[in-house]
Amino acid sequence: MKRFHIYIVAILALAGIMTSCSQKETKSLAVPSRSIIVSMPGEEGTTTFESSNITSLTPTSIPEGWTVVNIDMYKATITVKAPESFDNEEVESGTLSLKGYTPTGGTKVVDVYLAIAPKEVDYSTNPANCYVACEPKVRYIFNPMIGGNDIQLATAYVKLIWQTEKSLVRYLDMRDGKAVFYLVPEEDDNGNELETVVDGNALIGAYDANDNLIWSWHIWVTNNNPMADTFVVGGTEMMNQNLGADTNNEGSADHDAIGRSYGMYYQWGRKEPLVGPNDWNFSLNYDDVLYDYNDYNEALGYVESSEGGSIEWTNVNPMNMVVGNPDNEFDWLNNGHDDALWNAASKSNYDPCPAGWHVPDSSVFANLTILSMNDDMPWEEAQQMYGWWLVDEASASEDKHFFSAAGRRNYLDGRLDNMNVNEELPVPWSGYYWTATTDGNDAKALYFNLNTNTRTWNGIDTSRSMQRANAMPVRCVRE
Repeated sequence: MKRFHIYIVAILALAGIMTSCSQKETKSLAVPSRSIIVSMPGEEGTTTFESSNITSLTPTSIPEGWTVVNIDMYKATITVKAPESFDNEEVESGTLSLKGYTPTGGTKVVDVYLAIAPKEVDYSTNPANCYVACEPKVRYIFNPMIGGNDIQLATAYVKLIWQTEKSLVRYLDMRDGKAVFYLVPEEDDNGNELETVVDGNALIGAYDANDNLIWSWHIWVTNNNPMADTFVVGGTEMMNQNLGADTNNEGSADHDAIGRSYGMYYQWGRKEPLVGPNDWNFSLNYDDVLYDYNDYNEALGYVESSEGGSIEWTNVNPMNMVVGNPDNEFDWLNNGHDDALWNAASKSNYDPCPAGWHVPDSSVFANLTILSMNDDMPWEEAQQMYGWWLVDEASASEDKHFFSAAGRRNYLDGRLDNMNVNEELPVPWSGYYWTATTDGNDAKALYFNLNTNTRTWNGIDTSRSMQRANAMPVRCVRE
Protein backbone atom coordinates (compact mmCIF):
# COMPACT_ATOMS: atom_id res chain seq x y z
CA MET A 1 0.00 0.00 0.00
CA LYS A 2 2.83 2.39 0.82
CA ARG A 3 4.42 1.73 -2.57
CA PHE A 4 1.11 2.63 -4.29
CA HIS A 5 0.96 5.89 -2.35
CA ILE A 6 4.50 6.69 -3.38
CA TYR A 7 3.55 6.16 -7.06
CA ILE A 8 0.57 8.46 -6.71
CA VAL A 9 2.67 11.18 -5.07
CA ALA A 10 5.33 10.87 -7.80
CA ILE A 11 2.70 11.14 -10.56
CA LEU A 12 1.12 14.21 -8.92
CA ALA A 13 4.54 15.82 -8.48
CA LEU A 14 5.38 15.23 -12.13
CA ALA A 15 2.04 16.68 -13.18
CA GLY A 16 2.77 19.70 -11.03
CA ILE A 17 6.13 20.18 -12.68
CA MET A 18 4.59 19.91 -16.15
CA THR A 19 1.87 22.39 -15.23
CA SER A 20 4.48 24.78 -13.87
CA CYS A 21 6.53 24.46 -17.05
CA SER A 22 3.42 25.11 -19.12
CA GLN A 23 2.60 28.23 -17.11
CA LYS A 24 6.15 29.52 -17.59
CA GLU A 25 6.32 28.62 -21.27
CA THR A 26 8.40 31.13 -23.20
CA LYS A 27 7.73 32.00 -26.81
CA SER A 28 8.56 34.77 -29.24
CA LEU A 29 7.66 35.60 -32.81
CA ALA A 30 8.76 38.63 -34.83
CA VAL A 31 9.20 39.77 -38.42
CA PRO A 32 12.13 42.24 -38.37
CA SER A 33 11.14 43.92 -41.66
CA ARG A 34 7.45 44.02 -40.60
CA SER A 35 6.62 43.94 -44.29
CA ILE A 36 6.81 42.35 -47.71
CA ILE A 37 6.97 44.96 -50.47
CA VAL A 38 6.79 43.85 -54.12
CA SER A 39 7.21 45.89 -57.29
CA MET A 40 4.30 44.71 -59.46
CA PRO A 41 1.00 42.77 -59.47
CA GLY A 42 1.41 38.99 -59.46
CA GLU A 43 4.94 39.18 -58.06
CA GLU A 44 6.09 37.01 -55.17
CA GLY A 45 7.92 38.49 -52.20
CA THR A 46 9.70 36.93 -49.25
CA THR A 47 10.83 38.06 -45.82
CA THR A 48 12.34 36.35 -42.81
CA PHE A 49 10.94 35.85 -39.32
CA GLU A 50 12.46 35.13 -35.92
CA SER A 51 10.86 32.75 -33.45
CA SER A 52 11.45 30.81 -30.27
CA ASN A 53 9.40 27.76 -29.28
CA ILE A 54 7.09 28.22 -32.29
CA THR A 55 6.46 25.02 -34.27
CA SER A 56 3.97 26.25 -36.85
CA LEU A 57 2.57 29.47 -38.38
CA THR A 58 -0.95 29.86 -39.74
CA PRO A 59 -2.44 32.86 -41.62
CA THR A 60 -5.51 34.22 -39.84
CA SER A 61 -6.19 37.28 -41.98
CA ILE A 62 -5.00 37.94 -45.56
CA PRO A 63 -5.56 41.12 -47.64
CA GLU A 64 -8.04 40.55 -50.46
CA GLY A 65 -6.39 39.04 -53.53
CA TRP A 66 -3.08 38.21 -51.85
CA THR A 67 -1.89 34.62 -51.40
CA VAL A 68 0.41 33.05 -48.84
CA VAL A 69 2.61 30.87 -51.06
CA ASN A 70 4.80 29.26 -48.42
CA ILE A 71 5.81 29.46 -44.78
CA ASP A 72 9.12 27.65 -44.31
CA MET A 73 9.69 26.95 -40.62
CA TYR A 74 13.16 25.53 -41.31
CA LYS A 75 14.44 28.54 -43.29
CA ALA A 76 12.25 30.95 -41.27
CA THR A 77 10.80 32.64 -44.35
CA ILE A 78 7.35 33.83 -45.40
CA THR A 79 6.51 34.07 -49.11
CA VAL A 80 3.41 35.79 -50.47
CA LYS A 81 2.07 36.63 -53.91
CA ALA A 82 0.38 39.90 -54.89
CA PRO A 83 -2.92 39.97 -56.78
CA GLU A 84 -2.64 39.47 -60.55
CA SER A 85 -5.37 42.05 -61.23
CA PHE A 86 -7.79 44.33 -59.44
CA ASP A 87 -11.07 43.52 -61.15
CA ASN A 88 -13.00 42.76 -57.96
CA GLU A 89 -12.12 43.46 -54.33
CA GLU A 90 -8.34 43.00 -54.57
CA VAL A 91 -6.22 45.57 -52.73
CA GLU A 92 -2.73 46.99 -53.35
CA SER A 93 -1.81 46.95 -49.68
CA GLY A 94 -3.00 45.50 -46.40
CA THR A 95 -2.04 43.55 -43.30
CA LEU A 96 -1.32 39.84 -43.14
CA SER A 97 -1.92 38.40 -39.66
CA LEU A 98 -0.17 35.20 -38.63
CA LYS A 99 -0.61 33.05 -35.55
CA GLY A 100 2.25 30.95 -34.25
CA TYR A 101 1.70 27.83 -32.15
CA THR A 102 3.93 26.30 -29.48
CA PRO A 103 4.18 22.51 -28.86
CA THR A 104 1.77 22.80 -25.92
CA GLY A 105 -0.84 24.88 -27.77
CA GLY A 106 0.31 28.35 -26.78
CA THR A 107 -0.02 31.08 -29.40
CA LYS A 108 1.74 34.24 -30.55
CA VAL A 109 0.41 36.68 -33.17
CA VAL A 110 2.38 38.84 -35.59
CA ASP A 111 1.30 41.26 -38.35
CA VAL A 112 3.08 41.81 -41.69
CA TYR A 113 2.35 44.78 -43.96
CA LEU A 114 1.93 43.79 -47.64
CA ALA A 115 2.13 46.34 -50.45
CA ILE A 116 2.77 46.81 -54.16
CA ALA A 117 5.21 49.66 -54.80
CA PRO A 118 5.95 49.93 -58.53
CA LYS A 119 8.35 52.83 -58.14
CA GLU A 120 11.84 52.42 -56.73
CA VAL A 121 14.83 54.65 -56.07
CA ASP A 122 17.98 52.56 -56.32
CA TYR A 123 21.04 54.01 -54.59
CA SER A 124 22.88 50.67 -54.53
CA THR A 125 25.35 51.55 -57.32
CA ASN A 126 26.17 54.97 -55.86
CA PRO A 127 26.94 54.46 -52.15
CA ALA A 128 27.21 57.23 -49.57
CA ASN A 129 26.60 57.85 -45.86
CA CYS A 130 23.29 59.65 -46.46
CA TYR A 131 20.28 58.74 -48.58
CA VAL A 132 17.45 61.16 -49.39
CA ALA A 133 13.85 59.89 -49.30
CA CYS A 134 11.12 62.31 -50.30
CA GLU A 135 8.22 60.22 -51.66
CA PRO A 136 5.77 57.76 -50.07
CA LYS A 137 5.03 54.30 -51.49
CA VAL A 138 8.50 54.06 -53.02
CA ARG A 139 11.03 51.27 -52.46
CA TYR A 140 14.36 52.87 -51.54
CA ILE A 141 17.29 50.54 -52.14
CA PHE A 142 20.91 50.86 -51.02
CA ASN A 143 23.99 48.66 -50.70
CA PRO A 144 24.53 47.61 -47.05
CA MET A 145 27.80 45.90 -47.94
CA ILE A 146 29.63 49.20 -48.57
CA GLY A 147 30.28 51.97 -46.04
CA GLY A 148 31.08 55.48 -47.21
CA ASN A 149 32.33 55.37 -50.80
CA ASP A 150 34.09 52.02 -50.88
CA ILE A 151 34.65 50.45 -47.44
CA GLN A 152 33.73 46.75 -47.64
CA LEU A 153 31.40 45.58 -44.85
CA ALA A 154 30.54 42.08 -43.64
CA THR A 155 26.88 42.98 -43.08
CA ALA A 156 24.63 40.15 -41.92
CA TYR A 157 21.54 42.28 -41.38
CA VAL A 158 20.35 45.88 -41.03
CA LYS A 159 18.25 47.44 -38.30
CA LEU A 160 16.89 50.86 -37.41
CA ILE A 161 18.98 52.58 -34.71
CA TRP A 162 16.90 55.72 -34.20
CA GLN A 163 14.35 57.98 -35.89
CA THR A 164 13.01 61.44 -35.05
CA GLU A 165 9.37 60.48 -35.64
CA LYS A 166 7.56 57.30 -34.66
CA SER A 167 7.27 54.82 -37.53
CA LEU A 168 9.16 57.14 -39.87
CA VAL A 169 11.05 54.24 -41.50
CA ARG A 170 8.87 51.22 -40.79
CA TYR A 171 9.61 48.60 -43.39
CA LEU A 172 13.30 47.85 -43.52
CA ASP A 173 14.62 44.59 -44.93
CA MET A 174 17.79 43.09 -46.38
CA ARG A 175 17.57 40.46 -49.11
CA ASP A 176 20.19 39.24 -51.60
CA GLY A 177 22.78 41.77 -50.46
CA LYS A 178 20.53 44.82 -50.79
CA ALA A 179 18.75 46.85 -48.13
CA VAL A 180 15.25 48.15 -48.82
CA PHE A 181 13.11 50.60 -46.89
CA TYR A 182 9.67 52.04 -47.58
CA LEU A 183 7.89 55.16 -46.37
CA VAL A 184 4.16 55.16 -45.67
CA PRO A 185 2.16 58.24 -46.68
CA GLU A 186 1.21 60.93 -44.22
CA GLU A 187 -2.46 60.84 -43.21
CA ASP A 188 -4.99 63.61 -42.62
CA ASP A 189 -7.17 63.86 -39.51
CA ASN A 190 -9.65 61.40 -41.02
CA GLY A 191 -7.04 58.74 -41.73
CA ASN A 192 -6.93 59.39 -45.48
CA GLU A 193 -3.59 58.92 -47.18
CA LEU A 194 -1.84 62.03 -48.53
CA GLU A 195 0.84 62.36 -51.21
CA THR A 196 3.38 63.52 -48.65
CA VAL A 197 5.66 61.81 -46.12
CA VAL A 198 6.18 62.50 -42.45
CA ASP A 199 9.45 64.44 -42.50
CA GLY A 200 12.34 63.63 -40.21
CA ASN A 201 15.62 61.77 -39.96
CA ALA A 202 16.61 58.20 -39.20
CA LEU A 203 19.76 56.15 -38.75
CA ILE A 204 20.03 52.59 -40.10
CA GLY A 205 22.77 50.33 -38.79
CA ALA A 206 24.70 47.45 -40.38
CA TYR A 207 25.33 44.50 -38.07
CA ASP A 208 27.68 41.56 -38.53
CA ALA A 209 26.95 37.89 -37.81
CA ASN A 210 27.89 38.42 -34.15
CA ASP A 211 25.31 41.23 -33.75
CA ASN A 212 27.99 43.92 -33.64
CA LEU A 213 27.14 47.32 -35.14
CA ILE A 214 29.75 48.03 -37.83
CA TRP A 215 28.43 51.05 -39.81
CA SER A 216 25.43 53.37 -40.07
CA TRP A 217 23.61 55.40 -42.71
CA HIS A 218 21.61 58.60 -42.33
CA ILE A 219 18.15 58.54 -43.97
CA TRP A 220 17.04 62.09 -44.75
CA VAL A 221 13.23 62.14 -45.10
CA THR A 222 11.86 65.39 -46.50
CA ASN A 223 8.94 66.51 -48.64
CA ASN A 224 11.29 68.67 -50.68
CA ASN A 225 14.01 67.50 -53.04
CA PRO A 226 17.20 69.11 -51.74
CA MET A 227 19.23 67.77 -54.67
CA ALA A 228 17.02 69.74 -57.08
CA ASP A 229 16.37 72.85 -54.95
CA THR A 230 19.78 74.48 -55.34
CA PHE A 231 21.55 77.76 -56.07
CA VAL A 232 25.05 78.84 -57.12
CA VAL A 233 27.40 80.56 -54.68
CA GLY A 234 31.12 81.05 -55.10
CA GLY A 235 30.79 79.38 -58.49
CA THR A 236 29.55 76.17 -56.84
CA GLU A 237 26.08 74.58 -56.76
CA MET A 238 24.78 74.36 -53.19
CA MET A 239 21.67 72.84 -51.62
CA ASN A 240 19.05 75.31 -50.43
CA GLN A 241 18.45 73.25 -47.25
CA ASN A 242 20.67 72.35 -44.34
CA LEU A 243 21.65 68.68 -44.35
CA GLY A 244 18.78 66.86 -42.58
CA ALA A 245 16.34 69.81 -42.69
CA ASP A 246 12.84 69.60 -44.14
CA THR A 247 12.70 73.15 -45.40
CA ASN A 248 14.38 76.52 -45.68
CA ASN A 249 12.23 78.91 -43.68
CA GLU A 250 13.50 81.84 -45.82
CA GLY A 251 13.04 84.45 -43.15
CA SER A 252 9.57 83.35 -42.11
CA ALA A 253 8.58 84.02 -38.50
CA ASP A 254 6.59 80.76 -38.43
CA HIS A 255 8.02 78.82 -35.51
CA ASP A 256 7.40 75.41 -37.05
CA ALA A 257 9.20 76.38 -40.26
CA ILE A 258 12.10 77.82 -38.27
CA GLY A 259 12.56 74.58 -36.34
CA ARG A 260 12.30 72.41 -39.45
CA SER A 261 15.02 74.45 -41.16
CA TYR A 262 17.81 73.62 -38.68
CA GLY A 263 18.67 70.11 -39.87
CA MET A 264 21.21 67.81 -38.23
CA TYR A 265 24.46 68.71 -36.47
CA TYR A 266 27.91 67.27 -37.23
CA GLN A 267 31.25 67.20 -35.46
CA TRP A 268 34.03 68.05 -37.88
CA GLY A 269 35.10 64.93 -39.75
CA ARG A 270 32.30 62.65 -38.53
CA LYS A 271 29.58 61.16 -40.74
CA GLU A 272 27.09 60.57 -37.92
CA PRO A 273 24.22 63.09 -37.63
CA LEU A 274 23.43 64.42 -34.15
CA VAL A 275 19.96 65.79 -33.40
CA GLY A 276 19.31 69.42 -32.59
CA PRO A 277 16.85 71.13 -30.24
CA ASN A 278 13.42 69.81 -29.39
CA ASP A 279 11.95 73.31 -29.84
CA TRP A 280 12.67 75.98 -32.41
CA ASN A 281 13.73 78.39 -29.63
CA PHE A 282 16.09 75.95 -27.85
CA SER A 283 13.83 76.10 -24.78
CA LEU A 284 15.29 74.43 -21.68
CA ASN A 285 18.17 73.23 -23.88
CA TYR A 286 16.32 69.95 -24.52
CA ASP A 287 17.47 67.61 -27.29
CA ASP A 288 15.06 66.48 -29.97
CA VAL A 289 13.27 63.23 -29.13
CA LEU A 290 14.50 59.99 -30.68
CA TYR A 291 12.69 56.66 -31.08
CA ASP A 292 14.05 53.16 -31.59
CA TYR A 293 12.78 50.27 -33.74
CA ASN A 294 9.85 49.69 -31.37
CA ASP A 295 9.03 53.42 -31.07
CA TYR A 296 10.49 53.60 -27.57
CA ASN A 297 12.38 56.73 -26.55
CA GLU A 298 16.12 56.93 -27.13
CA ALA A 299 18.53 59.67 -26.07
CA LEU A 300 21.71 61.21 -27.40
CA GLY A 301 24.77 60.37 -25.31
CA TYR A 302 27.82 62.44 -24.40
CA VAL A 303 31.24 60.90 -23.78
CA GLU A 304 34.74 62.12 -22.99
CA SER A 305 37.38 62.00 -25.70
CA SER A 306 39.38 59.56 -23.60
CA GLU A 307 36.56 57.04 -24.18
CA GLY A 308 35.25 57.84 -27.64
CA GLY A 309 37.97 59.90 -29.29
CA SER A 310 38.67 57.69 -32.31
CA ILE A 311 37.05 57.16 -35.67
CA GLU A 312 36.75 53.44 -34.91
CA TRP A 313 34.75 54.17 -31.75
CA THR A 314 32.41 56.70 -33.35
CA ASN A 315 31.71 54.34 -36.25
CA VAL A 316 30.10 51.86 -33.85
CA ASN A 317 28.68 54.38 -31.36
CA PRO A 318 26.80 56.80 -33.63
CA MET A 319 24.39 58.04 -30.93
CA ASN A 320 27.12 59.78 -28.96
CA MET A 321 28.70 63.21 -29.15
CA VAL A 322 32.36 63.20 -28.12
CA VAL A 323 33.18 66.37 -26.16
CA GLY A 324 36.37 68.25 -26.90
CA ASN A 325 39.69 67.13 -25.49
CA PRO A 326 41.54 70.12 -23.94
CA ASP A 327 44.84 68.25 -24.32
CA ASN A 328 44.19 67.99 -28.08
CA GLU A 329 43.08 71.58 -28.74
CA PHE A 330 39.42 70.62 -28.30
CA ASP A 331 39.27 68.17 -31.15
CA TRP A 332 36.90 65.27 -30.46
CA LEU A 333 39.76 62.97 -31.41
CA ASN A 334 41.83 61.96 -28.43
CA ASN A 335 45.21 62.20 -30.18
CA GLY A 336 46.21 64.47 -33.03
CA HIS A 337 44.08 65.75 -35.89
CA ASP A 338 42.98 63.97 -39.05
CA ASP A 339 42.56 66.50 -41.86
CA ALA A 340 41.54 63.78 -44.32
CA LEU A 341 38.26 62.87 -42.58
CA TRP A 342 36.52 65.52 -44.68
CA ASN A 343 37.94 66.71 -47.97
CA ALA A 344 36.47 69.21 -50.38
CA ALA A 345 38.76 68.14 -53.22
CA SER A 346 37.38 64.59 -53.25
CA LYS A 347 34.53 63.07 -51.27
CA SER A 348 35.87 61.13 -48.27
CA ASN A 349 34.53 57.92 -46.73
CA TYR A 350 33.32 59.97 -43.75
CA ASP A 351 31.62 62.76 -45.68
CA PRO A 352 28.01 63.11 -44.38
CA CYS A 353 26.43 64.32 -47.65
CA PRO A 354 24.47 62.23 -50.18
CA ALA A 355 26.24 60.71 -53.18
CA GLY A 356 27.38 63.37 -55.65
CA TRP A 357 27.59 65.98 -52.88
CA HIS A 358 30.17 66.88 -50.24
CA VAL A 359 31.05 69.36 -47.49
CA PRO A 360 32.14 72.65 -49.13
CA ASP A 361 35.54 74.28 -49.14
CA SER A 362 35.66 77.57 -47.22
CA SER A 363 36.31 79.47 -50.46
CA VAL A 364 32.68 78.86 -51.45
CA PHE A 365 31.53 81.24 -48.70
CA ALA A 366 34.36 83.74 -49.13
CA ASN A 367 32.38 86.56 -50.75
CA LEU A 368 29.10 86.23 -48.87
CA THR A 369 27.79 89.20 -46.95
CA ILE A 370 24.55 90.16 -45.24
CA LEU A 371 21.97 91.70 -47.57
CA SER A 372 22.16 95.44 -46.94
CA MET A 373 18.43 95.91 -46.37
CA ASN A 374 18.57 93.17 -43.69
CA ASP A 375 21.64 94.69 -42.09
CA ASP A 376 19.90 98.06 -41.83
CA MET A 377 16.50 96.88 -40.60
CA PRO A 378 15.37 97.56 -37.01
CA TRP A 379 16.59 95.04 -34.44
CA GLU A 380 13.02 94.03 -33.51
CA GLU A 381 12.33 92.99 -37.12
CA ALA A 382 15.68 91.31 -37.72
CA GLN A 383 15.45 89.03 -34.71
CA GLN A 384 12.21 87.50 -36.03
CA MET A 385 13.90 86.06 -39.12
CA TYR A 386 16.23 83.65 -37.26
CA GLY A 387 18.79 83.85 -40.02
CA TRP A 388 20.16 86.18 -42.67
CA TRP A 389 19.65 86.70 -46.35
CA LEU A 390 23.20 86.53 -47.74
CA VAL A 391 24.45 87.73 -51.13
CA ASP A 392 27.58 86.86 -53.11
CA GLU A 393 29.46 90.11 -53.69
CA ALA A 394 31.64 88.49 -56.36
CA SER A 395 28.65 87.41 -58.44
CA ALA A 396 26.95 89.48 -61.10
CA SER A 397 23.70 87.96 -59.94
CA GLU A 398 21.69 89.81 -57.32
CA ASP A 399 20.22 86.59 -55.97
CA LYS A 400 19.93 86.29 -52.20
CA HIS A 401 20.17 83.08 -50.20
CA PHE A 402 18.74 82.46 -46.74
CA PHE A 403 20.82 80.72 -44.05
CA SER A 404 19.15 79.78 -40.77
CA ALA A 405 20.63 80.72 -37.43
CA ALA A 406 20.68 77.13 -36.20
CA GLY A 407 23.37 77.55 -33.56
CA ARG A 408 25.62 74.64 -32.59
CA ARG A 409 26.39 71.96 -30.02
CA ASN A 410 29.17 73.36 -27.88
CA TYR A 411 32.52 71.59 -27.99
CA LEU A 412 32.91 71.73 -24.19
CA ASP A 413 29.91 69.67 -23.12
CA GLY A 414 27.62 69.19 -26.13
CA ARG A 415 24.99 71.66 -24.94
CA LEU A 416 22.82 73.39 -27.50
CA ASP A 417 24.31 76.85 -27.85
CA ASN A 418 22.44 79.58 -29.68
CA MET A 419 21.76 82.21 -27.05
CA ASN A 420 22.86 85.82 -27.13
CA VAL A 421 21.96 87.16 -23.69
CA ASN A 422 19.56 90.07 -23.63
CA GLU A 423 18.03 91.54 -20.49
CA GLU A 424 14.50 91.04 -21.75
CA LEU A 425 14.70 87.88 -23.83
CA PRO A 426 17.30 85.22 -24.62
CA VAL A 427 17.33 85.31 -28.40
CA PRO A 428 18.43 82.13 -30.23
CA TRP A 429 20.47 83.82 -32.89
CA SER A 430 23.78 82.64 -34.32
CA GLY A 431 24.61 80.71 -37.43
CA TYR A 432 27.47 78.26 -37.96
CA TYR A 433 28.13 76.17 -41.08
CA TRP A 434 31.06 73.77 -41.34
CA THR A 435 33.44 73.69 -44.28
CA ALA A 436 35.93 70.95 -45.15
CA THR A 437 38.83 73.39 -44.77
CA THR A 438 41.13 72.92 -41.80
CA ASP A 439 43.09 75.60 -39.99
CA GLY A 440 45.86 74.02 -37.93
CA ASN A 441 44.16 72.59 -34.84
CA ASP A 442 40.77 73.97 -35.88
CA ALA A 443 38.53 73.94 -38.95
CA LYS A 444 36.86 76.77 -40.86
CA ALA A 445 33.18 77.69 -40.70
CA LEU A 446 30.78 80.31 -41.99
CA TYR A 447 29.61 82.31 -38.95
CA PHE A 448 27.11 85.13 -38.46
CA ASN A 449 25.14 86.59 -35.59
CA LEU A 450 22.68 89.24 -34.52
CA ASN A 451 24.39 91.46 -31.98
CA THR A 452 21.75 91.72 -29.24
CA ASN A 453 23.88 93.86 -26.99
CA THR A 454 24.11 96.95 -29.18
CA ARG A 455 21.19 96.12 -31.47
CA THR A 456 22.96 98.13 -34.18
CA TRP A 457 25.70 95.89 -35.59
CA ASN A 458 25.41 92.50 -37.19
CA GLY A 459 28.45 90.29 -37.67
CA ILE A 460 29.54 87.82 -40.35
CA ASP A 461 32.79 85.91 -40.69
CA THR A 462 32.95 83.66 -43.75
CA SER A 463 36.05 81.78 -42.56
CA ARG A 464 35.95 81.56 -38.77
CA SER A 465 38.21 79.05 -36.99
CA MET A 466 36.21 76.72 -34.75
CA GLN A 467 37.17 73.83 -32.49
CA ARG A 468 36.56 70.53 -34.28
CA ALA A 469 34.50 69.07 -31.43
CA ASN A 470 31.70 71.58 -32.11
CA ALA A 471 28.67 70.01 -33.78
CA MET A 472 27.23 72.33 -36.43
CA PRO A 473 25.01 72.32 -39.55
CA VAL A 474 26.27 71.54 -43.05
CA ARG A 475 25.21 72.80 -46.47
CA CYS A 476 26.23 70.28 -49.13
CA VAL A 477 27.71 71.30 -52.50
CA ARG A 478 27.73 69.29 -55.72
CA GLU A 479 30.88 67.38 -56.62
